[in-house]
Amino acid sequence: MADTKTAPYIKAKVSVVIPTFNRPNLALTAAKTIRKFHPDVQITIVDQQRGANIDENEVKKLHIKLVNLQVENTSVAKNRGIKESTGDIIFFFDDDIEITKDTIPAQLQEYKNPDVVATCGRVFNDHEEVPKNTDVETGKMNRLGTKFVQQFWSTRKQEIDFPYGCNMSYRSSVLKKVQGFDERFPKIFEEIDLGKRVRAHGSISFVPEALAYHHKAKSGGTRTDMKNKMRMIYKNYGLYMAKHVPFPISLITLLLRTRTVLHEAPFALNDLYKGYFSYFFS
Repeated sequence: MADTKTAPYIKAKVSVVIPTFNRPNLALTAAKTIRKFHPDVQITIVDQQRGANIDENEVKKLHIKLVNLQVENTSVAKNRGIKESTGDIIFFFDDDIEITKDTIPAQLQEYKNPDVVATCGRVFNDHEEVPKNTDVETGKMNRLGTKFVQQFWSTRKQEIDFPYGCNMSYRSSVLKKVQGFDERFPKIFEEIDLGKRVRAHGSISFVPEALAYHHKAKSGGTRTDMKNKMRMIYKNYGLYMAKHVPFPISLITLLLRTRTVLHEAPFALNDLYKGYFSYFFS
């Protein structure tokens, strides 16, 4: 970031990546908010819609780099954003995110600690009812990979296991070390997988002051119907457990999740097993 009188954070060059699909103008709106607070950051919008209609005059006016892809894959889009980024710290925001003046600076402050390799800010999702008790753990998982605690509206500053993908940042150096996002996760579980890998190189900080509003646009994006969404969740879950839970312990996780999927979405059972065994035979 530029050395300004109001900047209480470390001096670091910042890049922002906004992946989008079917709603480039939302990404442009997010970029405008970022520009309002931070006129000097590098912003890249990665469009997965093969050249969607977007106001090119606004793109030029805001000094945004627009990249068009030929594939619908969030991890591919984020990796392309990494390649385009020149910053020491790379932020990732969803296209339907509204940041505050503190979202970026509060996360940057954490990088004063050399052990911190990634950060995540607090998130309010539209229509999400936040409980009165907000002093809770967030971003935690167990060793078996059977429990994932989110609660990213927490007010407790803490070290976490994985971030919320709509409001997070990484040292570019650690992203290079772990070779970015695993493109076998086209969406869902990609940030959990990345969190698992970057934690081998340092810690991830959850920063409540780095608040962002997730408006969760009702249309566009990479959304699909609920049945296909559940199939993708369980397929990616299978891949995740095979990749990160040591064999043969992962078989225990697989059996436990088999019971869950039979109760919750029996049509996705084949997807769970397909994802799990794809890791060993791909």
